[in-house]
Amino acid sequence: MADVMQQLSEDHRNIARLLAILERQLAIFDRAERPDYELLMAIAEYFTGFPDRCHHPKEDLILRRMREKDPVAADAVGDLEAEHEKIGELARHFQEAVQNVLNEVEMPRSAFDSVLRHFIQDQRQHMLMENERFFPLALKILSDKDWTEIETEASKEQDPLFGSEAAQQFESLRQSILRWEAEN
Repeated sequence: MADVMQQLSEDHRNIARLLAILERQLAIFDRAERPDYELLMAIAEYFTGFPDRCHHPKEDLILRRMREKDPVAADAVGDLEAEHEKIGELARHFQEAVQNVLNEVEMPRSAFDSVLRHFIQDQRQHMLMENERFFPLALKILSDKDWTEIETEASKEQDPLFGSEAAQQFESLRQSILRWEAEN
């Protein structure tokens, strides 16, 4: 498997870890207890930065190459770029909702709950489609030469949370993830 595909798959596993934490925080919220809003904000900041800056451009690059090689087969993936825009917009709504709570802006509990649930659900559906349709199709259509060219063109930026050189702004989130995973 090409390095870029391994990295994308790893990104998905890491995103799934974050979604599990969001679900846990949402369960706390649904019990009318106070979730860790700072943790939620850190996760929101991650989702409004890394995927659009690094992860999605790699997928878009792969899809463009697939369209060059086999446009009919690539059409089976659908409008991936539009999905990425939608996911980015949902991430911004998620971040705004958390920011509103932190700023003590009045917001119905049901609205906050809905924003988080919608974000989690759409993110999971999006990754499922990519894992089950997009990635296998890319591996089938693209040649070793294509993968080499994609590797050359793709961003080398590290994941600011899960990469070997995690950004300082995410250190608290990283420690929370490690604690949470140790508890489970």
